[in-house]
Amino acid sequence: MSRLRLTSFIALALAACNETTPKAITAPDAVVQTATVTKRDIGTLGGTNGYAMAINDSNQVAGHSDVSSSSHKAFIWKGGHFTILPNLAGSKTSVANGINSKGQVVGYVSITQINFHASLWRTPTTVQDLGTLGGPRSIAYAINTAGTVVGASDINQYQNAPFIWRNGTMTALPTLGGPDDHAAFAINATGVIVGQSETSLGKHRAVRWVNGVITDLEDLGGGMAFAAGINDLGDIVGGSRLPNNQIHAFLIPHGGAMKDLGVLAGGVSGQATGINNQGQIVGFATTAAGPNHGFSWKNGIMTDLGTLGGTFSQANGVNKNGKVAGFSHTPAIVNHGVVWTVTP
Repeated sequence: MSRLRLTSFIALALAACNETTPKAITAPDAVVQTATVTKRDIGTLGGTNGYAMAINDSNQVAGHSDVSSSSHKAFIWKGGHFTILPNLAGSKTSVANGINSKGQVVGYVSITQINFHASLWRTPTTVQDLGTLGGPRSIAYAINTAGTVVGASDINQYQNAPFIWRNGTMTALPTLGGPDDHAAFAINATGVIVGQSETSLGKHRAVRWVNGVITDLEDLGGGMAFAAGINDLGDIVGGSRLPNNQIHAFLIPHGGAMKDLGVLAGGVSGQATGINNQGQIVGFATTAAGPNHGFSWKNGIMTDLGTLGGTFSQANGVNKNGKVAGFSHTPAIVNHGVVWTVTP
C-alpha cells in the first residue's frame, strides 16, 4: 500500500498539540489581545462537514464539503455563493487545497476507492488529472499565479517525493534522503517552494527549494520542523519542535533567523499555516481549555479567532484584506467552513 499521507504535516502538529507533558523549555506566550474579529459560517454543500482551505485576494475561498453521505466535492465560495467543482469521470470525491489570484484551484480527485491524483481546476467547469511520479497517489497543495503547482506523490508502493508541476510535466524535487514523508506545501510568486523532507535518519525537517536546490532550514531546538507557508517576500512560516517535545509556530523572515511565535494564553503547542505579504500569519494552537483554536498573529500580537460555537477551529490561509479561511466546530460538533475578518 502507498505510504503517501494526505496531511502529514498537520498530523505531526496535531500529535504535538495533544501532548500533556508539562512545559519545560519554552518561549513566553505570545502577546494576546482581543482584536476585532468577525466570522462568517459558510456552511456546507448540503452534507455534514465542510472545510475552507485557502483564500485569494479576490476573497474567493477554496475548500471541500460533504454533499451527501457518499459524495465529497471541492468548491469555490465567494460572497455567500458556492460553485461546485467537477470531479473526474466516475469519481465521487474531490478535495481543494489551494487557490491562486486567477481563481485556479488545486487539490486531488479520487481515481479508485483508495487511490487519488493531484488535480487542477483551471476554470470552475474543467478538471485536469496531473498524474503521479509513478505510484498510485498524488496530492496538490498549492498553486501560484504563474500556474505552477506543488505537492507530493508516490514514486512507488513504498516511497514518495515532493513535486513541482508546470507546463504539463510533474517533476520530483530533491529530498534530504529519507524514503518517505516528503511534501511541498507552498509556493510563492517568484517560484520559491517550502515544505518538509525526511532525512535518512528519519528526522522531519523544514525545507526550502530555490531553482530546484533544497535547503534544510532551522528548528527551535527539538530537531524537527516543517514549513507550511511562504509569502512573496520570502518570509516562511510553519511549526517546529522545542526541546520539551512541544511544537510552536515559527516565522523565518527573509534573510533572518527563525522566530518562535509563542502560543495562545494557557496553551502549549501550535503551528502556523499561512502568511500574507503584509506579515499577517495564521494557524492554530491549543487553548487553556485544551482544543485548538485558529489564530492570527501580526507584530507580536496573537489573536484567538474563536469558533462557530464549538470547541475547535483551525485557520488555513489569509489574504491581503485580512480575511482568514479555515473551519470550525459548530455547537453540533460538525465542521463548517468559516471566513474570519481580523481588524487590528
